[in-house]
Amino acid sequence: MSNPISQTFNLIPPQLLVVISRGLQALATPVVALLITTAATLGGEVKDAISFCNVLFVGNLCASLVVLASFGPKTIAQDLKRLRYPLFLEVLGFASLAALLSTVIFTALATTTVTNAVLLARLGPVLYVIGSAVLLGQVIGKSEWAGFGLIALGVLATVFAGSGFSLSKGDWLILASTVIYAIVTLMSKRLLPETGVPALLFARNFFSAIVFFIIANVLFGPAHFGDAFYGPLWIIMVVYALVIIVTSQFAWFRAIEALPPASIAKWTVFTPILAVSFAYFLNGEQPSVVQISALAFITLGLIVSNMGSFFPKGASDNAEGSVAASS
Repeated sequence: MSNPISQTFNLIPPQLLVVISRGLQALATPVVALLITTAATLGGEVKDAISFCNVLFVGNLCASLVVLASFGPKTIAQDLKRLRYPLFLEVLGFASLAALLSTVIFTALATTTVTNAVLLARLGPVLYVIGSAVLLGQVIGKSEWAGFGLIALGVLATVFAGSGFSLSKGDWLILASTVIYAIVTLMSKRLLPETGVPALLFARNFFSAIVFFIIANVLFGPAHFGDAFYGPLWIIMVVYALVIIVTSQFAWFRAIEALPPASIAKWTVFTPILAVSFAYFLNGEQPSVVQISALAFITLGLIVSNMGSFFPKGASDNAEGSVAASS
């Protein structure tokens, strides 16, 4: 890709791209929670501008427009036209599941803390790795299993010890989202070689916006989007889409292409710490002793799981392996 955006990213060391991508990804959930809690201020005279459907619909639409403007309609249209009909349907299914993932996480934030959401979501990459082993023939070593066990302990500590051995609705939704995350990640791994990064990023965000629009119209009626065209909301969402969604996703895919799994793993183990730190500074959530202990288990699990190798036997050093386990 000779696109100026691609050329700019090619000038950035891939290790730094990993840090940028994971840092922005860790920032996403706290920022969305901040938008919700400050909706009255941001919306001004428009009461419901920063609402569930508006943020998801406008946010994804803005992200698709940013990708379209960055790579050009012609390039993306050509990539999508090359897709065979069954594969195009798979892309639509992928986008629909991505929309469902965002919906579940967004809904969960109403009844659980950002810190809990961050810690519980660590189960998603583990499920993805296990799914890769079952479906794609990936090999999981002893150190990976040991690391996954520590991550699971951290998740269990968050759910049970931290909540008095009872699950809130938000906790259940975040746990459900980890399964959806694993499926979406497996699908993206399969689709990326066929579609290319720009086309897949555009399809994910554009078709997700359409899914949000249809669901909201069915459930709430067309009037629900009356405030979706509030000017300041679009400004906020364009910045959010450009900085957090598109930049983080493109940097991540670029890093995967350039670095072997072991190198990527070194730069991603502190993602949960970043996310919890962002929740503290942006949302005022001070982690409890249980949450700090869970974070320690999860971080130690990520470090341990990265001590071994995780890619098919005979694969080259550039194979994708345990990258997602650390993301």
